[in-house]
This record gives sequence, structure tokens and C-alpha cells, in this order.
Amino acid sequence: MFPFNLVISKLRLRGGADGLKAGLMVLLVCVAVAFAADADGMAADNPGEINAVVFFVSFFLLSTAIATFAVVAGVGGGVIFTPLLLGFTEIDSYIIRATGLFVALVGALVAARPFLKRGIANMRLILWSATPYAVFCVVGAVLAVHVKETCGLRGEAILRGVLGLIVISIGFLFLAGGRKMAYPEVTNVSDFTRSLGLGMTYWEDSLVKTVHYEVKRAGAALVLFGVAGLISGFFGMGAGWAMVPIFNLFMLAPLKVAAVCARLLMGVGGTAAMWSYLRNGGLVPLFVVPCMLGAVVGSLVGTRIMLKIKAGVVRHLVVVVMFFAGLRLLIKAASMWQGC
Repeated sequence: MFPFNLVISKLRLRGGADGLKAGLMVLLVCVAVAFAADADGMAADNPGEINAVVFFVSFFLLSTAIATFAVVAGVGGGVIFTPLLLGFTEIDSYIIRATGLFVALVGALVAARPFLKRGIANMRLILWSATPYAVFCVVGAVLAVHVKETCGLRGEAILRGVLGLIVISIGFLFLAGGRKMAYPEVTNVSDFTRSLGLGMTYWEDSLVKTVHYEVKRAGAALVLFGVAGLISGFFGMGAGWAMVPIFNLFMLAPLKVAAVCARLLMGVGGTAAMWSYLRNGGLVPLFVVPCMLGAVVGSLVGTRIMLKIKAGVVRHLVVVVMFFAGLRLLIKAASMWQGC
């Protein structure tokens, strides 16, 4: 039997928040062990099935690595998770997209506390952009259900091909990320944007000083956040890859603030879109549980790294992953189209 009492006795609870976090982790481990035991029983009845322990450990480690890189790069874990699994596995695309969105959601929620505590997260900016993003996330999730029910193998090929092109475009976007302004100078702010009070001050560890900033084009940015939400909900990817440039290049927020706000905003939109996937059977516990555990652990590790690291350190590594996964998706889409 798993020694849960020993695990609990070793936890050092420092206040209510840490106690809640520790309790949640123990609960997740309990769920994971229960599902693993159930999967082992099924595997015993079906000798050809993959070993449950190998399955859980593999997806846990994969999700942990993805979530760590995603936090530091300022993107949702789903933007790496979904293309990789669609390109290199035969798992149903609807299940992968639902799980990818869930991974991005869990990572965003876990990463929220330290960013809010340090004052880097701009809640006014997040709330301003949350409405169009969340609404169109739901619209995208509903469209995903429609495609699943009406399109066959040919539709699956088109979906993977389009996603491959989007992922490669994301790679080029990250390549251009080296030219992003870490701390842009903002002038000529419109009266409308200024009236919203979206500017803020925070302490920057890497510079050892306080940074004050303003943003621009608050009204026009709403359209871009709606487009990002539509893509995120439909393809099951966190839209940090789109929201970071919107915050940083379009609204001229500092790069680290843009990454943090994008990260937390994914939690808002992902929660809204998840109901459609959940209601239509997109979340399979045996697949979701190890990915959820990995997203929690990876997000905690990535958050600690991001608070100290200079902006943009791991972007080139993410670019390699994006190009590799995008090309694989295009190859797989072409193969599926020929098989129609």
C-alpha cells in the first residue's frame, strides 16, 4: 500500500496556502495511484496493452518538461503539448486537444500565486482582455465539437495540417522574439487607454530596481484577444504565443509583464472553454491525470526560474520544438489525406 501517512508527515506546512497546495498534491497522487492500479488490472486482462506504470511515468515526465519550458517562455503548456502529441501519437485529436487545453489551464492556475504575490501580474490589464478571450475560447471549443461530429478522416487531416502551419508560424514568431522590447518606452497614450488606468509599477529582480510602465491601444487589442481565444479554444492550445506579442509588441507592456499576464489570462479562457470539452467526453481520466500532475510540478519549477531569469532565455529551444512538431504535423496530415 502507498505510504500516504509518511508523505503527509514529511510535509512542512507553512500557512494556509502552503497547506492547501500540499493537500492538493497528495490528493492528486492518490488519484494517480488509483487510476494506475485500475489500468494495471485492465492491462493484465489485455496482455497486448501498454504497461500502466510506463504510461503514467512517461506522460508525467513529458508534461513536467513541457510545463517548465512553457512558464519560462511565457506560453501555455498546450502550445507545445498538443502539436507534439498530434504529430507523434495516434491518440484521437479531440482528446489531445482537450487535454492540451487542460494542461495549459492547470499550469496557469498553479503559476498565478507567486506572480500575484510579487506584483508582476497586472490584474487590470488581465481583466480588460479576459472578456473577448474567454468568449471566443468558448466559441472555438464549440466549433471543435462540430468538427469532431461532422468531419471524418479528411477533416482530421485538414485540422492537423492547419495546426502544423500555425505551429511553424509560432516558431517564426519566437525567432522574432529576440527583437522584442523588454522594457519599451511608451509615448502618446490615448485618453481612452489612459482612463482605464492600465499602467503599473513592479519590482524587477533582474534589474534590481522598480519599473513603471504604461500601455497603448487598449481598444484595438480587444479584437486581437478575441482571435487568440478562438484559436486557443478550437485547437486546444494555450494562446500565450499570441498574447505575449499582443501585450508586448502591440500594447507595449514590458516583456516579463506580458508573459505573466498571458500566463494568467489562459486560466480564465481555459476554464470557460473546458466545459464544452468536458461535456462531450474529451477528458479521459487515464490520460489527463499524469498530464495534470506533470503540469503542476513543471509550473512550480518554471515559476521559480522565471522570477529570477532574464526574459527570453529559453525561446530558441522552444523554436526548435515548434518547427519539429509543425513539420511532423504537416507530414502526418499529408499521409492521412492520401489515405482518404
